[in-house]
Amino acid sequence: MSVLTGGRTIAHQNVIDRLVALGLTTYEAKVFSALTRLGEAGVGEISAIAEVPRSAIYGTLEKLERRGIVETSAGRPKRFRATEARVAVSKMEAEVLRAAKEARDGLEELAKAPHRESSEAHVWVLKGRMRIQERRDEIVGSAKTELLVAGVAEHILAFADAWKRARSNKIKVIFASMEPGKISALSKYGEIIRPTHGMKLGEAKPPKVLFVRADRKTILFASEYEEGPYAEDFTAFWTDDPSVVRFMNYLTDSLAPRRRAT
Repeated sequence: MSVLTGGRTIAHQNVIDRLVALGLTTYEAKVFSALTRLGEAGVGEISAIAEVPRSAIYGTLEKLERRGIVETSAGRPKRFRATEARVAVSKMEAEVLRAAKEARDGLEELAKAPHRESSEAHVWVLKGRMRIQERRDEIVGSAKTELLVAGVAEHILAFADAWKRARSNKIKVIFASMEPGKISALSKYGEIIRPTHGMKLGEAKPPKVLFVRADRKTILFASEYEEGPYAEDFTAFWTDDPSVVRFMNYLTDSLAPRRRAT
């Protein structure tokens, strides 16, 4: 059963939201959905059902007609009807895809233009699990010879598919964990080592971390802290700056010498 919210149901409101996501304005989405419901109608009926001011109806209908998703009668008073939903949504979808392609092409063209003198920023911060996963995949995909993966077993195991892809691309994968037994299933994708000593953090609940290094040139360090009853989303930094990476290599080499866990 649909729940009423004012003059519309939640299901109806969802349709309007999706039409807006496809590029219609809120008025256009309301008018089009109202016309789809009515089948054929005059301005007064449309205004009442769509809950759009009558003064805005004509302009909105003209825009929908230019989009090719509303038809207008030749007689007086004018009557309007929506094109078939399948056809209308296909047209809107095509417009969104075309706009996306044009935006991508434009941005790629801008990226080719001469850049201003580079800033002092060499370390980039990422927030949000999805964005961090995307960057992790880019870093893993860029590896030519070797990956070093370290951190808590939970996070190392969570991204097993990424390590599997690296292995299938003939990349040497090294997993460093203070609990090698917990990630033993990953031995088919690479070597598992146990650091000779770990870093002790003076916190009751230390952060859950994931460290990924590709070819000793690019580093991603992600951390998930727990605050009170809520767990924060991942925060991470990544860098390919030679001086920063060189320092991180020094630290990781001292913490995790390459020897197989026993």
